[in-house]
Amino acid sequence: MNGAVPSLAAPWSTLDSLLDPCIHSTVAQMNFKCMTPVQAATIPNLVKGRDVVVEAVTGSGKTLAFLIPLLQILFNREYALKPQDIGAVIISPTRELAKQISDVLATFLEHQKYPEGSPRHLRQQLLIGGKVTLVEDVKRFVDTRPNILVGTPGRLEDLLIGRGNLGGAGRLGMNLKELEVLILDEADRLLDMGFTQSLTAILSTLPKQRRTGLFSATLTDALTELVRTGLRNPVRVVVKVENTHSHRQQRTPTELQIQYILCHPHQKLAQLTRLVRQFPDKKIIAYFSTCASVDYFYKVLSQLPRLEGFAVHALHGQQDNKKRTRTYRQFVNQPVESGALLVCTDVASRGLDIPDVDVVIQFDPPQDPKVFAHRCGRTARAGKRGRAFVLLNWGREETYVEFLKLRKIPLQPHPYLVDKDHQALEQPTTDDSVEPFKTAEVDPASVALLTEVKQLALKDRDIYDKGIRAFVSYVRSYTKHDATFIFRLKDLDLGKVAEGYGLLTLPKMPEIKPDRVNFVPTEFDSRELKYADPLREKQRQLKLTENNPSPPSAKPNKRKSTEAWSKAKEAREKRRNRKLERERKKMRIPKPVEPAPKPDTSEVDASEDDDWEALQKEERLVKKLRKKKISKKELERELGDDDL
Repeated sequence: MNGAVPSLAAPWSTLDSLLDPCIHSTVAQMNFKCMTPVQAATIPNLVKGRDVVVEAVTGSGKTLAFLIPLLQILFNREYALKPQDIGAVIISPTRELAKQISDVLATFLEHQKYPEGSPRHLRQQLLIGGKVTLVEDVKRFVDTRPNILVGTPGRLEDLLIGRGNLGGAGRLGMNLKELEVLILDEADRLLDMGFTQSLTAILSTLPKQRRTGLFSATLTDALTELVRTGLRNPVRVVVKVENTHSHRQQRTPTELQIQYILCHPHQKLAQLTRLVRQFPDKKIIAYFSTCASVDYFYKVLSQLPRLEGFAVHALHGQQDNKKRTRTYRQFVNQPVESGALLVCTDVASRGLDIPDVDVVIQFDPPQDPKVFAHRCGRTARAGKRGRAFVLLNWGREETYVEFLKLRKIPLQPHPYLVDKDHQALEQPTTDDSVEPFKTAEVDPASVALLTEVKQLALKDRDIYDKGIRAFVSYVRSYTKHDATFIFRLKDLDLGKVAEGYGLLTLPKMPEIKPDRVNFVPTEFDSRELKYADPLREKQRQLKLTENNPSPPSAKPNKRKSTEAWSKAKEAREKRRNRKLERERKKMRIPKPVEPAPKPDTSEVDASEDDDWEALQKEERLVKKLRKKKISKKELERELGDDDL
């Protein structure tokens, strides 16, 4: 069953009969005058008890589309939830998105008309892991007894099912039989990120008599299978966007303009800085393919004189939760007019509602084409206008434009930005007929910029190290693109990429063939390259001293020429002599006797008898070894060779 989505969003007053007055008052305080199409289609269906599968473009207002009916369903219960009852569970793929949902939910709970202590007073708990341990989450659950759980799959699984001696619904006295609503937000990414096993475990603990809402920007085959197993005759809501000029459907909002710039790999950094300077009083997000690239370019961009005045922030998945949260809040709270740049990976590509983002720049196209629209969707949210740019390398990556057009993501060409005296001359174009600007092979201002980057590396070993790691990670991530027929490593000029990263030297890696890469290294003494951080430099110097100790002043005594080099050599000689004796006996060769004065007969006979007895003993032991009556180790011990 398909839900009919109105062409124009209706005012919230049309839902007066469905929604509680405290929900209406909260929406009014949030300054939302009208519903978006996805809200107008989803809220009535969920409130009336139908499962929903919602596919809508990013930034279409999906969060309110499931939070409002969730609260209304819990308000409509015949019997109020008790402290041990769980009425709703919301699952999100990332900590940042879960935190954002929890914050919006908190706004509604703070304005509910039911006072604390009332049976209809609802409480929530955020479960995202990170710095907060499972022990702390369990303690907070026991202390607050929440009715709504919002979290990521891993920590929700730990709490509902248990890990070790911690958690578990039964152990915590949790009652899941009263569950009314289950929400899966960004459901396609939940599966893409490998949470299938955790989701299956969570769903197995929840009652089947529930309302389920599945929200996503794209519906995949795996998601369709999940729909079949977890939902009952769901209403499918598909919000389609149509371009008013071409009348073609697209997966991005009509208020979002996406443009591409063609350049060479060593000119991408110049294009990035020129784009940023075009919007000096805007919030900008720049996406890179790897965490190492984010660390490196954050360090470089923060120190470039031409970006002085911009507040630069870095966010990626390898940062600890505390730092990620701090960075996110700093960027969100940054005054719009001051200008701010967030350098990040795809950890900030989906679901996050960062207010007042005007521009998105994709320095590296994403490995997964589905992420492209989500990145661009960080701007032009809730009906606002937005701009998005992607930097593509000349030679083959321009095919990506046609590839995205087939996926209903239209792109327009943008001229190559030139720079004279650090002033951008070219202005953006919105005309589809404009041909991409042919990039000049030599861009003096770009060369000057890369020279600045190299000078930064020569002053701080940390920048040099980060640049090498960023380059290596980028090259390896390039081979993991889903669209491998477009992004082929053999078509990528690695020499120009290294030049574009401002590298002083090329790293040793199997992807680089020195005779095939055109790159001129910078001459410098790597041992003399110091860290700007005095503590790190001191540690480096100590390590160098430990690895290369100074030679002792006193000369060692020379070994005498007649002295054996080692006991091992003496042992080898002893073994060889014994072997020769055994061979002589086998061949019946008499033992050679050195010419000497004739000794006492009785003493010679006794000595020879001892030697032959020793040889006979060795022969008997060798026979036992052949018959496996003794081991080789036992043989050596009997012959006196066990010290070898």
